[in-house]
Amino acid sequence: MNNNQFSDSCYLCHSDSNYMKTDHENKRHYLCSNENCGEYEISLSAMENLIDNNDFKSQLLPLAKRCKGTERLLEITVRGSAIEAKTKSRAEDVI
Repeated sequence: MNNNQFSDSCYLCHSDSNYMKTDHENKRHYLCSNENCGEYEISLSAMENLIDNNDFKSQLLPLAKRCKGTERLLEITVRGSAIEAKTKSRAEDVI
């Protein structure tokens, strides 16, 4: 995992956020400062597919919020032609 942190607006809610590039820079791990958002990892392909879908993004906020500070992480990816959002154990990231 690349440990360089970047500051940017949160992809889901546009609040101040920090992220790290993960999965050989194919994903971003966000930690949002907004109390109504949270922590999640999103693939670049999911970001492209969700760029104009603010309704779906707002549905992901409570899922990201539930993961903040826990052993779970919301993972947002593309599977086939659909966006997939699921929680995974942070231990899955440890090699």
